Amino acid sequence: MGLTTQKNYRLLVYGNTLLIVMLGALFAGCVLFWLLPAELGESFGDIMATAQEIRRVLVWRLATLYAITALLIVLGIALIHLFYSHRIAGPVYRLGKEAARIAQGNLLGHISFRRKDNLTDMAEVLNDLVARYQGRINNVKGCLSVIDTQARTLSDLLQHGKTGDDLKQTAATITENVDKIERTLSGMRT
Repeated sequence: MGLTTQKNYRLLVYGNTLLIVMLGALFAGCVLFWLLPAELGESFGDIMATAQEIRRVLVWRLATLYAITALLIVLGIALIHLFYSHRIAGPVYRLGKEAARIAQGNLLGHISFRRKDNLTDMAEVLNDLVARYQGRINNVKGCLSVIDTQARTLSDLLQHGKTGDDLKQTAATITENVDKIERTLSGMRT
């Protein structure tokens, strides 16, 4: 399993950004159409007067219109990118906190994200890592418990003057558990 973000994440960000720009251009075109007079007039003089008025007023209105449209586009793009950045920033922050707890030896946590958050596969890998190390630690604890019991048995046998097969069997059990611990620890190093 590769570590990736949500499928098509970049495409969603770029697509929504393009949509905001296109909506801004459409808005500017509609307002421009609304600003122009519906009729230019009946005579040549009326048409020329209307054209002069359009030319005089249109420059300032267009400048204002495009400034407002550009501001709306920039605001829309900023909101889109803020929305999508939170889908990464939040999970990265939570992954960092969980990794810090694991580094301190706390293997009891479990991290989960919302369905639409990114980096969910990283959370799954981290949870899998915690579960595997927890299992290995439990294996080592179990072996240490057996070694402790067998060491007490060995001590009792020696105090009672026993020798032979009982001592060999107890020593073999201790050796077997030490080997299990060694295998578990070597698996953790690789």
